[in-house]
Amino acid sequence: MNAYLIEARRTAIGRAHPDKGLYREVRADVLLAELMRRMLAGMKAGEELTAAIDDVYVGCVGQHLEQGKNIARLALLLAGLPETLPGTTVNRLCASSLQAFNFAASTIAAGHAGLLLAGGVEHMTHVPMQAATDYHQGLLDRYPFPFNNMGLTAEKVARDYAVSRHDQDAFAVESHRRALAAREAGHFAREILPIDTPAGPARDDQSPRPGTSLEALAELKTIFAADGSVTAGNSSPLNDGASLTLLASEDACKRFDLKPRARVVDFAVVGLDPCTMGMGPVPAIRALLRKTGLGLDRIDRFELNEAFASQALACIRELGLDPDKVNPWGGAIALGHPLGCTGTRLITTLLNGLEESGGRFGIASLCIGHGQGMATLIERL
Repeated sequence: MNAYLIEARRTAIGRAHPDKGLYREVRADVLLAELMRRMLAGMKAGEELTAAIDDVYVGCVGQHLEQGKNIARLALLLAGLPETLPGTTVNRLCASSLQAFNFAASTIAAGHAGLLLAGGVEHMTHVPMQAATDYHQGLLDRYPFPFNNMGLTAEKVARDYAVSRHDQDAFAVESHRRALAAREAGHFAREILPIDTPAGPARDDQSPRPGTSLEALAELKTIFAADGSVTAGNSSPLNDGASLTLLASEDACKRFDLKPRARVVDFAVVGLDPCTMGMGPVPAIRALLRKTGLGLDRIDRFELNEAFASQALACIRELGLDPDKVNPWGGAIALGHPLGCTGTRLITTLLNGLEESGGRFGIASLCIGHGQGMATLIERL
């Protein structure tokens, strides 16, 4: 039994900033609820379709404060969806919403559901990344450095895979250039649902910076190691945002006259050394291709999360990917990385890109803190 991707939308991604962020006055639960409400309002089957949804899976990393106590359930109630609709929140760090998406696809493929919402949210302005964490010191002491410091893992990958500061900065410049060109071409307008804020509807991603140059990035100091190469300019920023998908079975597509836009083919998740967590997409993509029997040459587009330029470049080189196929519309260094949102943001942009280019197969992949990697393959229909 197949799981089909029917719809995929997202909010504009805002900077995590208490004074300048797009969503500084919008709560995380409101952000997700408004996305749910607006996406479903645009479906032609309307209330009958909404009433038939079996469950809601939402990825979120910081599950406390306004993101706590099962934001999936709370947001759907806030959105005015039926009280009979359940919801659950999952956490696989940066891949949380991609995990929600894969859980949904698996549930449908197993015949346990016909319609599922899967997405993610993260408000890093209101729920800071390091809030309410308490790592076991004995665990951290087992490794050469505290692996919960993502910047140090990026520095290690840069050293281990000989990714120079110049190459990292050049990669970041290109990410911004591609993102701005995609915005100008109207590509993101097809996937962003504007959310109202006190300053007006949020229509555009806030982090892409016009005029980003090698010269400007070269002036930035390293932030994790004095003799390192990772800077704020060649790393993904802190952000706020939400993303959402609707998946359906073949029977549900027929019942509600839904047009499948893609088929979820398969996915893979792996573990690796936490100190080189940024390389997670390499074994994850290799495992996924082994499962499906496809070669890299069959994949038309990759949406690879750019946690850091060092790890993104190292993964591209290690896998031997064509750089033109990877993040053609820019990645997280430019667009931003609201942790729990990013997985289904990648799926949303992947679907949009395959439809725009006419490509058939696409892979979304992320590295995951604490040493994991995930990859998901979809086929455009």
